Amino acid sequence: MAVQSKTQPLTPEALAQVGEVLDHHDTYKNSYFWNRDNGNGQSRTARERQLNFTVSIEHDGHCYQYVSEVSISRTNFYYKGRFTKDGNKSNVSLFKKLLAGK
Repeated sequence: MAVQSKTQPLTPEALAQVGEVLDHHDTYKNSYFWNRDNGNGQSRTARERQLNFTVSIEHDGHCYQYVSEVSISRTNFYYKGRFTKDGNKSNVSLFKKLLAGK
């Protein structure tokens, strides 16, 4: 008979963080777009600071991490989202499973 491990549900704060990460990723995924003008250097830097962030969640003995990397030049916008579990590279499905409670 197989023994099933019981996982604890995410805290409300962690659920909110996972939801924000998924929303952010869905907005910017596959982003590489050209824009006529992304504003002056100061506004681009401020926007990069706002969009570059890291979220770490401890759950059931594992460390889940999301890193948002945005680079904005005068005419281009680049986004890269990295998902990891215990330092091992993964994809967005990792956080979707957390949200679903699996």
